[in-house]
Amino acid sequence: MNFLILDVGTSSMRGILFREDGTMLHTVQKEYQVITLEHGWVEQNPLDFKDSMTEIVKESAAFAAQMEESIDAVALTSQRSSVIPVDREGNHLGNAQMWQDKRTVPLCQAMEEHHREIFRLCGSRVNPVFSGAKMKWMRQNQPELYEKAYKLTVIPDYLVYHMTGNFYTDHTYGSRSLLMNLKTCQWDDRLLELFEVDKEKLCELKAPGSILGYTTKEFSELTGIAEGVPVISAGGDQQCGMLGQGVVKQGQVSLTLGTGGFLLTTCREVPENLDWDVVCNASSEAGAYILEASMLTCTSAMEWYKRNFFREETDFYGKLNDILTEIPAGSHGCLALPYFQGRSTPDWNSDATAVFAGITLNTSREDMLKALLESICMEISNNIASFEKYVPLEKILINGGLSKSEAFNRMQADIYGKPVVRMDNAESTAIGALMVASVTMGRYQNVEEAFAGIRKNAGAKEYKVHEAVHAVYEELRARMNDTYSRLQ
Repeated sequence: MNFLILDVGTSSMRGILFREDGTMLHTVQKEYQVITLEHGWVEQNPLDFKDSMTEIVKESAAFAAQMEESIDAVALTSQRSSVIPVDREGNHLGNAQMWQDKRTVPLCQAMEEHHREIFRLCGSRVNPVFSGAKMKWMRQNQPELYEKAYKLTVIPDYLVYHMTGNFYTDHTYGSRSLLMNLKTCQWDDRLLELFEVDKEKLCELKAPGSILGYTTKEFSELTGIAEGVPVISAGGDQQCGMLGQGVVKQGQVSLTLGTGGFLLTTCREVPENLDWDVVCNASSEAGAYILEASMLTCTSAMEWYKRNFFREETDFYGKLNDILTEIPAGSHGCLALPYFQGRSTPDWNSDATAVFAGITLNTSREDMLKALLESICMEISNNIASFEKYVPLEKILINGGLSKSEAFNRMQADIYGKPVVRMDNAESTAIGALMVASVTMGRYQNVEEAFAGIRKNAGAKEYKVHEAVHAVYEELRARMNDTYSRLQ
C-alpha cells in the first residue's frame, strides 16, 4: 500500500509518496512566502496552498502512473493556527491570517482576566497564535467578512474541502483554537461565548487519523489521482513530527528547530497539576495528549543575524561549526535574549524583545552569534524544565535545519543536561503522518508498532552531556532569566 503525504509548512508544501514500510518513492516541493505587513500583520494568499496542493498531487499521480505504482491513501499534516474565511463552495473570501500574525495582541491582553478559566477548559491561556483569537478579531474588526463566511477554516480544513467536498477538522487543530474543550474534544459553549464565535461557522470535529472523505470526481479530473481515494487527517505538523521522531511513549521530548522552536512530549491524560507554563493539546494519536512549549524565533533569528552581520559569508553554516567549537561557553561575557517576536511559553509575553547584553569593545560578531545560539538553547531548556513538572524526561530527539550542525548539537546536550539524539531521516513530520495513516488503514496496530516498522533501518546519533559544561550553562541560564525579569 502506498501513501501520499501532504506536509503543509510555513515556507513550502511537500508531497512525499511512501510505501507502507517508509520507503520514499517520490518527493515534490512547492515554495511560497507570507505577506508581511505593518504592525506585525502577516497574511498569505490561500491560493498558495490550494495551487501547491493541486500541483503536488498532479505530479505525484503522474509519477505513480508512469512507474505503475498506486496512491492508496492521502494523508494531510499542516501548520495549525492560520485562519481562512471561506464560502459554501470553499472559495476563500480573504487572505489567511497567519499563525505568527500579531494583530490580536491587544485583544488577547484585554482578555487576561479570563486566563485561568480558558486554560482550565482548553489547556492554553489566551494567546495571539491560536485561531480563536483571530476569529474574534475578525468578528470585531471585519464584521461583514465574518458574517459572509460560511466557515472559518484553518489551512488543513480548506485543503480537505478541496479534495473531498467535506468541511471537517480534527482534534489537534481544535486544540490550537482556544475553542475546544480539551477533555470532551467538542466545541465548548463557554469558550465560544468568550471568543464570540458562532459554532456553525466551525468545521465538525473528528479524531486524528479519521478518514475525512474521499477524493472527488472533480479533484480526480484536476489532478489525475483516482476518484474515491481516502483522505486522512494525520493531525498538526508538530504532533506528527513528534511521532516521527519516535516520541510514542513518555520520557522523551521532540524538538523541532525550524522557523520557531517547538517542543512536544506525550502523556496519556491531562495532568492533574497542569499549569499554564505549558500548553496541553490533543495528540495525533487518537485519545492521547501532548504537552507543548515553543519559542517564536529560532532559525529566523539566525537568518536575521546572518543577513546583518555575516552577509559576505558564502559558507555561513560551515563557519558556524568553527565558531561554536572555538568560543567557550558564555561567549566571553556576551549574553542574548532571543525574543525577536515576543515570548510564548512559559508566560506568553508579546511585548518581549530581543536583547544583547554584556557587550564590550572586545566583543566580536562571533561572540554575539554564539551568545544568540546559546540563548535559543537556554530558552528551550526553560521549557524542558516546565515539562518535567508533569512527566519525567530522559532524552531530547531533535530535527530541523539547525540540527544539521554537529557543534550545535553538542552544545544542546550540554545546555539541556540530557542526551540529544538526531535521527538520519529528517522527514519526521511526514513520517509521523505516515505512521498515523498506516494505523488508520490497518497496516499497523498502533503508532509504536508503526514507528518500529517504518523506521527500523533509520540510523541515529546521540550526543552526550559534559556535566562540567552543563553546570556553567545552568549559571548562564539563571543569569539570562534574571536579565529578562529585570527588563519586564
